[in-house]
Amino acid sequence: MSWSWSFGRVAGIDLKVHASFLLVLLLGASQWGGFGPSGAVFGAVLTLLTFASVLLHELGHSLVALAFDIPVKDITLYPIGGVARLGARPKTPGQEFLVAVAGPAVNVLLVFIIGALGGWWFGFETLWNALEQVRAEQPSVVTLVALLISSNAVLAIFNMIPALPMDGGRVLRAVLSSLMGPAKATRVSAWIARVLALGLFAAGILARNPMLSVVAVFVFIGAGQEVREQQFAHVLDAIEVGDAINPYAPRLTPATTLADAVAVLTMTHWDAFAVEQHGRIIGAATRKAILEAATREGAYGYVSGIIDRNVPTIAPNERLEAARVVMSSRGVPYVAVVRDGAFLGLLTEADLLLIADRLMRNNKRWGESSSAPFPRTPTSRN
Repeated sequence: MSWSWSFGRVAGIDLKVHASFLLVLLLGASQWGGFGPSGAVFGAVLTLLTFASVLLHELGHSLVALAFDIPVKDITLYPIGGVARLGARPKTPGQEFLVAVAGPAVNVLLVFIIGALGGWWFGFETLWNALEQVRAEQPSVVTLVALLISSNAVLAIFNMIPALPMDGGRVLRAVLSSLMGPAKATRVSAWIARVLALGLFAAGILARNPMLSVVAVFVFIGAGQEVREQQFAHVLDAIEVGDAINPYAPRLTPATTLADAVAVLTMTHWDAFAVEQHGRIIGAATRKAILEAATREGAYGYVSGIIDRNVPTIAPNERLEAARVVMSSRGVPYVAVVRDGAFLGLLTEADLLLIADRLMRNNKRWGESSSAPFPRTPTSRN
């Protein structure tokens, strides 16, 4: 069950909000509820406008990423902020730097735009007084404007803390990558992030600010994930697609019955299966789709009714990381390996995870560095 709801689409990017966001909306209303019903409405509106700023922040990242041909899956708003899911990593440190700073830059721009409009409408002296006493003010339009200015300033400053996976951490990694390479830069940035996370956690405890402590935990965990992601991508970038094809992976045909397909599921671990005819791939069927169809139609239905015929393809001499990017950008857990029109095999997301995990374990076992080369068979030259 998905706990996120779509509420729009911008530049081909799905905009979503997590169900837990409702709690933030209620919290915002309750914080100003002491001023009566109008205060509760004020708090709810303030929360919505603040998260509109967060959404614009994430759109800043996303639009710059799209300018570099980096696919963006979606943007989801959570209680602790927004997340833009990119379908691929920036290709160069320069790209990562620009994608990272784009979000805070949007907030800085909003500070000036909202400040200019508020100063023109209320007068700069009135707006400045509201900014100085923003926490002591009663609900009013000028207070709302002042709070939006201060929240965008905080968003810009806080996100530029040099701690992965925050924007400042990505900026730091981009700068370090140009000096020491992406692998070492990620490790150094993650180490700095964990130290800062411990400091944020302690500050949250001392200041009795649980949200700050939650963010600190998020940063600490996220820093480790960034290291694993970089290692994962590096491993995949060292192997060609043709080397990863499993010749023993079962293949179905459009005439395969659902009963036979379910029998295949019970004997294998694969999550997706190629559906071919006369040596050419015509689609793919996932384990989930097969089980759902078998439950719905019974044993005597056919695989032909559940085929995804829009399977992306890749050449055998491409890298596994390129295959992962294709899967991510197309939103499917598989890609067909094709050479000169001939279908060689189906590569799945699960295959990539198993390959990367095995190779990274082997590296640790033999004491190899993350940049150690991996052997390739002659088929990788096809």
